[in-house]
Amino acid sequence: KTPILIPPDNAITYYRSATAQRDVLTVSSIPSTTPKTPSRKLGIPLVLTAGIFWSSGGLIYRLIDEATPWQVLFYRSGALWLMLCLWLVIRYRLKTKQIFFWAGLPAVIGGLCLAVAFTGFILALEFTAVANALFILAAAPFFTALLGRTFLGEQITRLTWACMMVAAAGLAVMTGGELALGRGLGELFALMAALGFSGLAVSLRTRQGTDMLPAIFFGSLFAVLFAAVGIALSDSGLIVTPIDLAYSSSMGLFQVGVGFLLFTVGARHLLAVELTLLSLTEIIAGPILVWIVIGEVPSLGAFAGGFLILGAIVTMALLGASTPAARSRPVS
Repeated sequence: KTPILIPPDNAITYYRSATAQRDVLTVSSIPSTTPKTPSRKLGIPLVLTAGIFWSSGGLIYRLIDEATPWQVLFYRSGALWLMLCLWLVIRYRLKTKQIFFWAGLPAVIGGLCLAVAFTGFILALEFTAVANALFILAAAPFFTALLGRTFLGEQITRLTWACMMVAAAGLAVMTGGELALGRGLGELFALMAALGFSGLAVSLRTRQGTDMLPAIFFGSLFAVLFAAVGIALSDSGLIVTPIDLAYSSSMGLFQVGVGFLLFTVGARHLLAVELTLLSLTEIIAGPILVWIVIGEVPSLGAFAGGFLILGAIVTMALLGASTPAARSRPVS
């Protein structure tokens, strides 16, 4: 399938949140009440709205006053974990244990990769501009292609190779500018997040046809553990102001959680190429939100590099959609 734009931190993104992992996270994770006949009129607004939810992560993080990145990660991931616990119990009831059994080891490995992505995303927001972090996360499909070739033997088309080189040039423009200014730590964390999302996608491709929500469950749980270690090492404690607690928790409940649920339902009604393009609202709206609300203006390097990366994604999506497999049916 054409890689789908997800976390990441989306993952779900979720995240939310950037991208190729969503074509595996949506498999069989739709409630049985979803209509079997695809409806683009329903799918398009759902996926667009999901992208808007995911795009709010950078803005919400910038509104946090005193909490450290580890504290934000702790409460964000904890809120997402509690939401998933409730969702799994409501959806599967007595079959919840069986869902975890079917998901198996790939869900655990995928969850560990997702926790790395969650951690990298929050740390990236601490050390670089929101635009830089999101544009680098958008390159996750190309990392997924490389990992898929290495571990699963998946073939990479000439088109994908060409798009990967363009995206690599975009990454070089962005990170090169930051390194020239004596920075770049945030970009490295964003790369770590992108690799984490790609690892999640590859690990879950071994269980297509199985509901892989347990991977998100494990991802949020592992992220809580990572955050607890970071809090202990930094001696920052768990006490945060009520407003910071509200912002951090909302990132888990709404920015990632609700965004993922909307995407999951919407993906049932759309083709992979449509999901790729519609989900670009996350990458585009994120920098715009922080620009308008708090005046964080992306650098020229971020604009140039981001333009190359987004151009590569759009090209791959549109030209890849010309194949029969890409046009055959909606992602499910």
